[in-house]
Amino acid sequence: MNRSSAGAVELRDLIDTRDLAGLSVLHLVSGRSPVRDLALVADFEDISSVGPDTVVLLAPGGARGGWMISAALRYAWERRACALIVPEQPFTASVIELAKRLEVSLLTTRRDMTRLAIDAAIRIGAARAEAMVRVRAVVDRLATVSGPAQAVDMLSDELSGAQVWIESSGARTFASPMPREGDPDPRAMSVVRARLAPRAEEQDLVLARVPTHAVVFGEQLLAGAAPSLRALLLEQRLNATRTSLPAISITALTGFAPIATFMEPSEPQDEQRARLPLDGAFLAVCLLAEAPDRLGALVHQLWHLAFPEAPLARFEGGWIGFLPVGDTTEQRAETLARVRSGFVRAAGVPITGGCSRVHRSAGSAKHAVREAWLAARLADAAGATPEAPSSDAFVEFDHAPLHLLERVVPADLADQLVEALFPQLVADPSAPRLIEAVLGYLSANGSISTAAARLGLHRNTVQTRLQRAAALGVDLTEQANVLPVHLLFAAMHRAGPRADV
Repeated sequence: MNRSSAGAVELRDLIDTRDLAGLSVLHLVSGRSPVRDLALVADFEDISSVGPDTVVLLAPGGARGGWMISAALRYAWERRACALIVPEQPFTASVIELAKRLEVSLLTTRRDMTRLAIDAAIRIGAARAEAMVRVRAVVDRLATVSGPAQAVDMLSDELSGAQVWIESSGARTFASPMPREGDPDPRAMSVVRARLAPRAEEQDLVLARVPTHAVVFGEQLLAGAAPSLRALLLEQRLNATRTSLPAISITALTGFAPIATFMEPSEPQDEQRARLPLDGAFLAVCLLAEAPDRLGALVHQLWHLAFPEAPLARFEGGWIGFLPVGDTTEQRAETLARVRSGFVRAAGVPITGGCSRVHRSAGSAKHAVREAWLAARLADAAGATPEAPSSDAFVEFDHAPLHLLERVVPADLADQLVEALFPQLVADPSAPRLIEAVLGYLSANGSISTAAARLGLHRNTVQTRLQRAAALGVDLTEQANVLPVHLLFAAMHRAGPRADV
């Protein structure tokens, strides 16, 4: 008997086994077709209830004549059964030709169908037990690996070099190398997967691209390995949280992290500081996301892959990390390029970010955090795609584009600020048009004609609206008011129209 290379049941395991002697092959699609189930049916119409990859044994009463066998083949094709076994009888060429066209293996036998079904079920059970033993051995070996990356490589080796990877929130994190033999025929490959946690809200999956004949064992292996992989991921995240505690204490000092009961780690203070790259040149990186709770596990995994020695701290709305940088501009640029490619430009990861200037003392860590946070607040990924990422999605504090400074005022607070600072303006029914005129005037560097052209209005109309806004408290004669008003109205415009205007 040929042993299945996948450790699961294949059609050739049934054809070649001594216990199932007496099978004659009329047409064989592939000896490596996976076998998931076995069904003994009395009537060909009963085939309509079987599942995919089933070996169907048709009792003599349901296989009287070529037309019944032809009908059984069609039902087997519809249900994606891998083989049909029928009692031995004279077969016309048309029946065999139909099996070839439908790609359903057709076998015949003189044996009693009931006894054959029992022997086949015993063989399938034995093969499944063999696969379970093999899966158990792999799970036991997973207990000895040091992390998810090594576990993924081990699973790949067990699947004869197939690519295996972990996905978190739809983004690929840990992955084994691509097969050396190049891209296989996609028609001969299938992707199998297993969820790493029973709760549907957790987005971690393990996947493998395996040959079609290895699908059954691939599913068994991933399902068996899933609890071990989840434990390795949780251990890694716990270690990441533990190493980020000193960074959390720094972010808490800035007022951006709502940590009311921060407990000092048990290690001595010198060891805590040694975990942070603050002895030489360093910069702070701030990452922001609209749904940080959902993306937290993914971000920590990506960060660990890119910067395994650097801590990453969570705060409300995002994450703060400290990265060592060399003394040259090229080294700093290389570090920031890794941040951009690993997070801000990663496909399917809706993250913006910013970084501080280079600092050189632990005492300036607080200032570095504030600079990184402010730079990240300026970042704007609107209109960016993975193929054409926006340069504004990641902002360096000391190279912030001037056109982004209007984002210093949070859009979600702009309405409240305008209402508090300009109550007369807000109470006026024409407030939206007045604000539009003021913003157009300031954006045009104080040129009424340019503002009118951009707004599609007559210059007298713009001038009238500016005079009305001034009467309602918008004083642009004071030079110190011009920039704050511009920033505030631009932020309000970005937030959209007020619901009550």
